[in-house]
This record gives sequence, C-alpha cells and structure tokens, in this order.
Amino acid sequence: MIKVLIPTNPDFKKFEDELKTLYEKNQNKICDTNTFEFIRDNTLFYMFINDNVLLGAIYYFLDNNMLFLNGFAKPKGHILNMRCLLLSLSWFTCNIYAEAQNRASAFCLLKCGFKRVKDNLFVYESKQIS
Repeated sequence: MIKVLIPTNPDFKKFEDELKTLYEKNQNKICDTNTFEFIRDNTLFYMFINDNVLLGAIYYFLDNNMLFLNGFAKPKGHILNMRCLLLSLSWFTCNIYAEAQNRASAFCLLKCGFKRVKDNLFVYESKQIS
C-alpha cells in the first residue's frame, strides 16, 4: 500500500537520508539546482513509500503564478510512480505544469493525462466540477 509522508510527519525522518541521497543522485536529471533542504522546506513536498520501502518524491511549486511539479524516484518502479503521480494530481483543482527532461518523463506525463504545450512543457488540465 502506498503511503504519503510530508516533512512534518515523524515517519519522514526514517527515510529522509535515503531520499536526500536519491535526490542528489537525480538532481541533474531533473534539472533542479536547489538543495534537498530547500525543496523540502519551500515546496509542497510529498514522499512516497510502499510497504515501508522508499519510492521517491513529488514536489509542487509556483513559478510565474503557475503550479509546477517535479519529482524523482528509484528506478524500475514505473507503474508505482505513475500511481503516485496520479494520486498527487487529485489533490489540486488548478492546471498543473511540468517540464519533461527526457523521453521517459514525457511518456509518464502523457500516460497520466498531461498534454504537451510546447517542446518539453506539459500541462495537466484541472477537471474542476462547475
């Protein structure tokens, strides 16, 4: 069962060092120059675990008044990663943007309902109930 932890959750500390290492290993791939501590403390940051095993994290942030997401995860977890992304998308009622840094990221975004805006920019259009 997938469990979501935020930085203020006491269980977050159990996985924090491993998550920081995973972030630093993937930092160049996701094109984020910020420190782990910065994204943990200054974004809407969510850690995902499954059966007490770290999967990765997704974080949301504002840029030019648009909500963006970025994330990183352990390899070979595509299906679980998509489930985590879909779960997190359900928490928001506005359009969400993401920049795909590679083909695998673009494929994941498209499979989760994002549409290409241009080049590597994608949008997930809110399904607000009027």
